[in-house]
Amino acid sequence: MFTLVVLYFLSYGLGQVTDCNTNSLFHINSQNFQPDPPIVGQNATLWIDYTVPEGLQINSGTAKYSVSINGIPLTPTTEDLCTQIACPQVPGTYNITSTSVWNGGISGKLVSTIQWYNTNNTELLCSKTKVTV
Repeated sequence: MFTLVVLYFLSYGLGQVTDCNTNSLFHINSQNFQPDPPIVGQNATLWIDYTVPEGLQINSGTAKYSVSINGIPLTPTTEDLCTQIACPQVPGTYNITSTSVWNGGISGKLVSTIQWYNTNNTELLCSKTKVTV
């Protein structure tokens, strides 16, 4: 599913990848996608480098992916977190990467959000990508 999110938000325009919640339990160290701007027919890669703090271990949870195009939301998807990342997540630094071939064909403003939650529905990580085509 992470790969599908990459396909939704990558386009011909320049984008911005940001941490969308400063209250998340995980800390996003850096995040980006390359090339910027993506090139139709070539690989585009999204990566997020994050830290799980000391004293925290995640054995299960949910991953929610949502996308809007020109302000119109598409149906969000929710996956088992441990099918998206290796569990358990113990204290340390991790890097997730997803690469897809960009097909183009979308115009306007695209917003993609990745949100991870633990079993208590506390947010672990939130990453938002905004692209204007």
